[in-house]
Amino acid sequence: AYALAVLAVVFLIAPRLMGAGFGLSLPANRGKSPRAPADGIPGERRLGGGCTPAAAPAGFAEAPAAPPVAAGLAHRQTADEETLDDDTAAPAPATVAAPAWLTDLRAGPHHKGFYQSFDDYAANFVERSADHLVVSFDNLSSVRDDPVDRESWGYGFIRKNGWSHMGVMAFKPSWYRDDDLIDYLKSLAEDGFFRRYRSVTMIGTSMGAYAATAFASLAPGCGVVAFSPQSSLRKKLVPWEERFAPGRRADWKGDFADGAVEVHAADRVWLLYDPLFEPDRMHADRYQGPNIIRLRARYAGHKTALFLRRAGLLSTVVREAVAGTLDERRFYELYRTGRLLPWYLNGIGDRVGNSGRRDRLDRVQGIIERLGRPQVARLIGQRFSQSEFPSQPEA
Repeated sequence: AYALAVLAVVFLIAPRLMGAGFGLSLPANRGKSPRAPADGIPGERRLGGGCTPAAAPAGFAEAPAAPPVAAGLAHRQTADEETLDDDTAAPAPATVAAPAWLTDLRAGPHHKGFYQSFDDYAANFVERSADHLVVSFDNLSSVRDDPVDRESWGYGFIRKNGWSHMGVMAFKPSWYRDDDLIDYLKSLAEDGFFRRYRSVTMIGTSMGAYAATAFASLAPGCGVVAFSPQSSLRKKLVPWEERFAPGRRADWKGDFADGAVEVHAADRVWLLYDPLFEPDRMHADRYQGPNIIRLRARYAGHKTALFLRRAGLLSTVVREAVAGTLDERRFYELYRTGRLLPWYLNGIGDRVGNSGRRDRLDRVQGIIERLGRPQVARLIGQRFSQSEFPSQPEA
C-alpha cells in the first residue's frame, strides 16, 4: 500500500514540476517525427497556447538549443580535456595587423630571427644573408607615429635588397640613452653577433643617426651612414644645441654618449648634412678622422634623407654605401640631378632673399623661370614682396 501511494504522488506531481520551469519538457508528439515545411527549414516549436517565442532584443544573440544530456556531457568532457580557462567568457581581443618582420618570419622564406622588447625600445632581427647586416635606428618621426604594426626604419628597402636586418625601434624620444638597451647591444657584441657577417652597416637619420655613430664601436670595421646626425646631446659637449629638449633631458652619463668618439672604430662613415644649416654643420664638425666622408647636401636643411627620397636618390645612395662604392664624386654626380626640385630652388631663393640683395633675388627668380619652374619663382617673390631691401647703387 505504501509503494502504491508513492507511485500515485509521482504521477500526480511530476508533470506540474516539469511545466514549472525546471528545464524539462514532455513533447506532445511523442513517437512522431516533426514535419518540416516545404523550404526544408524545421518549423518553430510552439509553446502552450500556440504562441511563438518573442524575438531576442537587439544586440543580444539568441541562446542555442540545449543539446541532449548525453551530448552535453560529452561536450563538457572534451572541453575539460582540451582547454584551460576559468569558464568566464572574456571579451575578444581587438584584431591588430602583424608587423612586416613578424609576417616575414612566419610566412616568408627566411624564418630565423628574434624580437627583444624593453620598456622604451625593442630590437627585431631577420636573418637573410651572411654577407651584409644592416642595423637601423628609428628617428623621432617613428616615435611620434607608433602603431603596433609599424616597421623598423628602412625595413622594406632592406628586405628588398636581401640583407640581414636588425632594426632598433624607439618608443620614447630619449636618444637611445637606456641602460637595458645598451646592455643588450653590448651583450650581442660580446657574443660575436656582429662578427658573423662579412660587413655591417649602421644607419639612421637625426636621432637614429646619432645612434648609428654612437654604437659603431660595437662592430669595429663597420660602415656608418648618418643623415644629419647629432653627435651628442650632452650639454658639456654641445652647449650651443637648443633643439630636442626630450633628448637633452636624458641621462648622458655612461657609455656611448659621444658619437664623434665612438665612430672612430668604423671603417668608413658617410656623413650627410646641409652645411648651410648651422646646427647640423656644428655637429658634423665634431666628427673628425680619416674615415669620415663628408657628403654636403646643400639646401636640404635638416631632413637630408627626405630630400634625397623626394629626388629619387635615397635608395641609390644607401645601396652604394652598403656596397662600399659611394664616394664624394659619385654623390655629387647624383645630387646634381635633384637641383630642379622645388625644395632645392626654394632653398636658393630663401638664402638669396635673406641676404638683403634685391638685384640678386631678381636674377635668381629669372633663372628659376628659365629652368621651367615659374610657380616656384613667383612664390619666392611673394615671400619677399614686403621685405625692405637697401637701395643699390646704379651700375
